[in-house]
Amino acid sequence: MKKNYLIILLIIATITISGQMKDPDRRSERPFEKIEQLEKVKLIEVLDLNEEMAIKFFARRNEHQKNMRELMNNRESLLNDLEKNIKEKGLKDSYYSEQVNKILEHEKLMSLGKQEFIKSLSDILNPQQIAKLTVFEFKFRREIAKSLMGRKRPKDGQ
Repeated sequence: MKKNYLIILLIIATITISGQMKDPDRRSERPFEKIEQLEKVKLIEVLDLNEEMAIKFFARRNEHQKNMRELMNNRESLLNDLEKNIKEKGLKDSYYSEQVNKILEHEKLMSLGKQEFIKSLSDILNPQQIAKLTVFEFKFRREIAKSLMGRKRPKDGQ
């Protein structure tokens, strides 16, 4: 099993290094690519996935993440529009209520999507692996957030 992890790690390292050598500006396109790769390697280890399980799991997870990104982008667009319209003033209260409800609906869809994704994993992962995934995602995101917060510097004395 350790051989599999080593092989996967070497493949990821090779892809990362060759990608950086070919196009140094590529790093600015996807700043979180390395974090995503690290997360995948750690997930394989934590969930003790064999090659077949890993392929199925990551295919399903990638589809789920694509759907979540689409919902987040739509929600962000709604928030940006709402922010612009708040500054204009003069709009009716019903408009604001409607926009807030649309944003809340997107958040609800995101939550339901997460639930459906977790439930859909029962044919790939056992309940303990699903529990490990749930704990891992929470802890991993928290650690990344802590790391990023530690690196950020206040802008303009804020």
